[in-house]
This record gives sequence, C-alpha cells and structure tokens, in this order.
Amino acid sequence: MKKNFKNIFFLMLVSSMILGCSDKDKLTSDIVGLGGDTWAKTEVDDWISKNFTTPYNIEVKYKWDRSELPEIYKNVIPVKESLVIPVMDIIKKTWIDPYVGIMGENFMKKYTQKQFFLAGSPSYNSNGTITLGTAEAGRKIVLLNLNTFDPDNQPAVREILHTMHHEFGHVLNQNIAVTPDYQRITPSDYTATWFNIFRGAYSSNAALDKIMYEADFWGKGFVTPYARSNKDDDFVETLSTLLEGGEAYFNNIVNNLFVYEGQYIKRNGKGIYEQNTDARNKLLKKKAIVTSYMKNEWGISLVDLQIKTQEAIEANSPTPPLNELLGAAKPYSSIAVNPQKLTGLSSNFLTAYNNANVGLQANMGLYIDNISLIFSTANRVILRVNFMDPTVAVGAGYNADFHYTISGSNDNITLTYTNPQPTNANARAIEASVFPIVNYFANQTFILKWVDDIIPQSKGLFGGLVNKNDPESYVFGTL
Repeated sequence: MKKNFKNIFFLMLVSSMILGCSDKDKLTSDIVGLGGDTWAKTEVDDWISKNFTTPYNIEVKYKWDRSELPEIYKNVIPVKESLVIPVMDIIKKTWIDPYVGIMGENFMKKYTQKQFFLAGSPSYNSNGTITLGTAEAGRKIVLLNLNTFDPDNQPAVREILHTMHHEFGHVLNQNIAVTPDYQRITPSDYTATWFNIFRGAYSSNAALDKIMYEADFWGKGFVTPYARSNKDDDFVETLSTLLEGGEAYFNNIVNNLFVYEGQYIKRNGKGIYEQNTDARNKLLKKKAIVTSYMKNEWGISLVDLQIKTQEAIEANSPTPPLNELLGAAKPYSSIAVNPQKLTGLSSNFLTAYNNANVGLQANMGLYIDNISLIFSTANRVILRVNFMDPTVAVGAGYNADFHYTISGSNDNITLTYTNPQPTNANARAIEASVFPIVNYFANQTFILKWVDDIIPQSKGLFGGLVNKNDPESYVFGTL
C-alpha cells in the first residue's frame, strides 16, 4: 500500500506540473547542475589541468555545486576564484611534492584522493565546532574556510597542510592498517565528546584554564583534542602533527609535560620539576609506531618526509627574520628560557645559569625557576629572574628585574648593564648571588636569530641570541 500511495502521489505531482504550464510559459533560467552551469575554461582551469589533473588524475572543483557538500543544509559559501590557484599551489608544494620527492610520482598517482571540492567558509556544527575539511572513502576531499587564505600566513598554510596529511593518513591506514598495538596505548581515553576540550571550558583563571585544557589531551597522551575522538583519527592526527608541525614542535610538547597542582608545577626540595612520565611515554610510543609503520609498511622515512615537508613550508610561506618580529610593540616581546623545558642550550649559558642557581641556594636558600628577556622599549631589555623557595613544593614565586640598554642594529644588539642597578627590592636582594647570569648578558653583542641550525625545524617556535664573538655561546627560548 505504501508503494502504491507513493506512485499515485508522484503521478498527481507530475500532472499538476503539466497543467500548471501553458505553451505560452517560458522557462528563462536553467537549473544549476542540470545543464545551466556551463562555463568557458579560464587560466585557473588550465593551471589545475597542468598541475593536478594531467599528472595525478585529480579533479579540482571550485565552481559552486552544493551537491558536493556532505551536509547540504549548512550555509557554506563559494570559494573566491582568485584564491583557487594560491590554495592548490600550496597544497601541491607542501603535500604532494614532499611525498613525490621520497616515493616518486607513481605513488601519489595511485593513492592520492581523486577529487577536491573547495568552499569559502567553514561548516558550523551543532556541537559548537567547525569543520575545515572532510574526506569521503579516500577518494574525495572537501576543503572549507578558504576565503581568508593568505599564502604568507604560515599558520593558515599549516592548517590546510594538517588537514591534507590527516586525510591522506586515512588513505594509507585504510590500505594497510596500523598495528592494533597503537590503540592499546590510550584505550580508555577516547571520547565522543572530544569537542568539549577547548580553551575557556575549565576555569575563569586564564593561566589555570590553559593548564587544564592542555592536560585534557597532551596530558593524556594525545597530540590534539580531535585525536581523542577515536583510534583511527588518533593515528592520523599523530602522523599529520609530526609532518606539519615538525620534529621540534612534537618534542616541545613532550618536554613540557609535568605534574601540576592547580596552576603550579610540582617540584622537589631543589626545584626540580616532577615530569608527567605517563603522558610522555604514551606520546613517544605513538610516535615510534607511526615511524615504524611508515617505514615498514610504505618504505617511507618519516624523518626524511618531515624534513622535506618543513623545507617546503618555509620555502613557500617563509617566516620573517626574528628581528622583525621580536621587540616592543611587535608580535613577540619576550623570550622565556627554562632549562627544565628546553634541550640544546649552550654549555656557556648553562654554566652561568647553574652557577647563579647554586649561588642563590647557598647564599639565600632560594633557587632560580626560570628567566625571561623582555623587550620593554626600543632601547631597553629586562632580564627577569623568577625564583622560588625550595621548601615549598608548589606555589607562587618571585621575580627580580635587571635592566639593560640596547644599542646596535636590528639583528645585532649590544646589551649594556644599566647603572644604577638593580631596579627593585627583589633584584637588590638577589643581585650578588645571581651575578653569573647577569654578567652573561652584560656588555655583550648578540645576534637575534632563529635557532633552526641548532634545533632543526624550530623556526617560529624558539627565538635566540647568539654571542657575536663566540658562536658557541647562545641562549634561546619560547616566544
């Protein structure tokens, strides 16, 4: 009966359509998708054909076609035609080309997704998240939120590249499954409500909220909140983070996992931090499996692919010189240096730091927790020494500010210890004890630079000062 009812309804609908049209009526507009959306090829289409369709049999659709979207009820707008080539050029150079450089063109011809659909805005979800990209059965990728794309904006480039490596990771995993040992590393922490992990969800105290937010994924052994959604996305998120973020980014996550009580790291009586060894081990195990999987199943050196990917990002969306970004009223105004969170600091700096720390403990029963260099004005930098009481396992510390005047060019600066010093009561109290570290900077000329020659793939993550007269003496920290 249901079938007959549907047939009757369909016939009635067709009849009403026929009766509603006279031979005088004219249909003056075509229906999109049914012959009304033809257009002449442009240089955009020629470029796509040359760079994607001919070499890799990949179709790139950018003209509006709502049927291509997985959820057609959402308000998504077309991509700007002027952005099609910049977006796809970045994808080719930072995703396809590095793989081709390792595995050759035939590998990408065989395994890459065969259709791209580009859209201008993100897709907003009912759970408060937004979708930036989707994939369908390893054959099609939908890329969204492209109308704000700027190839000179490296974070935007990395965002797209992360999506590409994520989706291609699914293709690899669907062809050859990763070992079940991977999902046994964090079996009880996958959650369908991963989208509840976001800044602002934990505390009105911004510092505490950041700590609790990071503890909810990094602190459980996941590289991103989305990695907690399921085992497959966990695997591809780890792979894409290692490739898009790079080795230094991943290692910096691991090196900053500690045990917190509230907003303070737990310390022993000598100020040594208590590491979150459980989370560190989980992340390192996942990295080891991903590395082994790529090598044993696909013959791909993850290290080599990382290097080619990071070089491609830097070549096509270069990071400005540090001196253009660091300073008063610039994107970065300080460098935070904490030897317990960093590896690779020069022996000269560590000797000065450790001698100051020993002196402070011997003379005053205190210890240095960390230091920072604050570029407060165009001609002044502050050395802030943050120190603690070792008898207190957790708790707020104190800071002492020592001022230096700056002279020299933008990337070569000479720091002159300002007289009179120190500038506040705390500095006055500890000055004699911490003079080794004060003197490390005093009356020395430094080159402001990225330290990717010291810590590879760290450009944009760590900024440093290298002694101009002794290149083996340097200090760097997070920006």
